[in-house]
Amino acid sequence: MSVFVEFDLFVTRALNGFSRDSFLFDRIVYEVSRTDLLKGGVLLALLWWCWTRRNGQLISQDLLAIRTVAGALLAILVGRALQNFLPMRLRPGHEPSLDFVLPHGVSMTGLDGWSSFPSDHAVLFFALSAAAWASSRVVGLVAFLWTAVVICLPRIYLGLHYASDILAGAAVGIAVMAFALRLPLPPSVYRWLSGLQATHPGILYALAFLGTYQMATLFANSRLLVEGLTLVLRHS
Repeated sequence: MSVFVEFDLFVTRALNGFSRDSFLFDRIVYEVSRTDLLKGGVLLALLWWCWTRRNGQLISQDLLAIRTVAGALLAILVGRALQNFLPMRLRPGHEPSLDFVLPHGVSMTGLDGWSSFPSDHAVLFFALSAAAWASSRVVGLVAFLWTAVVICLPRIYLGLHYASDILAGAAVGIAVMAFALRLPLPPSVYRWLSGLQATHPGILYALAFLGTYQMATLFANSRLLVEGLTLVLRHS
């Protein structure tokens, strides 16, 4: 048995030992895990502060906001590709050999056939935390702690992921965001976006709102839209 498997089993069984000890605790963890306001909503609020804290404008010389959105999109694509092309890994709640005790109110319905490695929550939200860190070490530290404790730890407790799913997702998200933040961009990109901000700020901020709303919800509505369009095209 590999060190990673032993580590996963140790963490999973240690946390699962508390499952169903308290109905109230289980329900609090479950509700936190599925509330977008407490997950991406908090992180995106921190990022909006980072993006606008200098002069109140979204587009700055470093293009941090644009790089963050691009990095988040790329991170999700990389994470999804890894889930689809790496060997299938059952979630703890699906693994028969674990005898995992599901906490009160938790159902694994709807996750059948979805590999747990890496965690897409960890990929996206650690990527966003890395973008916050690039702007402010204090805000970045808060973002990293929030992602680890509020977003990812409950997913291990609920049987949705192993610890290594989270760690791998964090590594992927941080690496992709680091790449996006350092990628050279032509000066024309800043000139065009700053011009759009000056002449049509309503359009720019409306698009930014829609984009960051999708990031806060892990692109849930975008995924549903793509799935729906795919079904329509198949049947047509």
